[in-house]
Amino acid sequence: MPAKQLAKSGLSTPPDTYLYTLARTGSNYATIGSDDSLRIFSVPNLNLTRTYASAHKGISCLIAAPDGTNLFTAGRDGVIRLWDPRNPSPKPILELREPKGAGFSALACAGDFLAAGTESTKEGLGDVSVLVYDLRSPGAPVRSFVESHTDSITQLQWHPTQRNLLLSGSTDGLVSVFDAEVAEEEDALMQVLNPRSAVHCAGFLTEDQVYALSTDEQFWVYGLEKTGTAEEEALPVKEFGDVRTEFGCMYVIDLVQEAFMADPVFAYGHNDKQTLEITQLKGPSWEFGETIELPGAHGEEVVRDLKFVDASNVLSCGEDGLVKLWAIVEGEAVDAGKAAGSVSKKAKRKGKKEGERFAPY
Repeated sequence: MPAKQLAKSGLSTPPDTYLYTLARTGSNYATIGSDDSLRIFSVPNLNLTRTYASAHKGISCLIAAPDGTNLFTAGRDGVIRLWDPRNPSPKPILELREPKGAGFSALACAGDFLAAGTESTKEGLGDVSVLVYDLRSPGAPVRSFVESHTDSITQLQWHPTQRNLLLSGSTDGLVSVFDAEVAEEEDALMQVLNPRSAVHCAGFLTEDQVYALSTDEQFWVYGLEKTGTAEEEALPVKEFGDVRTEFGCMYVIDLVQEAFMADPVFAYGHNDKQTLEITQLKGPSWEFGETIELPGAHGEEVVRDLKFVDASNVLSCGEDGLVKLWAIVEGEAVDAGKAAGSVSKKAKRKGKKEGERFAPY
């Protein structure tokens, strides 16, 4: 049986507003939209509790801070802002700026270090940057990697246990792994992966494996070089090809990982069929597992993000300007220590539409 929609809300957004992404803030959630606002809302009622209007000029990024309450946003205005929703002031509690005024396109935070990636305005070395800020002494970046990518940074992620390792993905078709403790970029660049197509999302799948999903929905799992020594070879590459063939979808949103799930899940949609689905990626061999359907999805509009509230509830947001809350019905729950899945395995579906893909904003 499919999941059940429990609630939906437009969060008082203007007409034709896109909602881009979701983040947790304490017991509430946040989203950013194409109207450049940051909104805080409650679960399960999806009541709007706070709006930061005009949070940026060209808002592009939203992530939760490590404390679980504060929120980082960034925009094409070249500014990063830190917000405390508990603070009655409508102003951010911290601002960081890109030294050259370049727009931001990706953020990742771990501990005291915030990584930020910029957008490309022209192709070539030095046009885009991966910057690292030390939040204990905010100001100029403590690291600036400017030679490893030639197009917009689409993804940043810190390693789950080795906090000096930073992954970046770019529309130049490369995924890079840096040792952020090393100042010289040539020495800091530990590994370069080449999915051969613009990277939509990427990250650490395990402590020694990296995944990459391209904008044309090609999916790879790569081995991470453990020490850089010849004695420890990286795990072999696993290439899945175009996962739209497997899922029968039009676009993939992301690979979603949560601490209470034994395995990650793919989230993907089909505009014509008005479906949103999640499919388990079962480790350690990384085979496709069970599937849950969230019927109706966001109508004919693209679903931009999906986030698990807990073991049996899921939030989604999309280009229809809505946030929706879903309950995974009994028999399909994502339980702690148990992977997401429905009671029956999803059959492979064909008939994908060539050329239709999810274009990151």
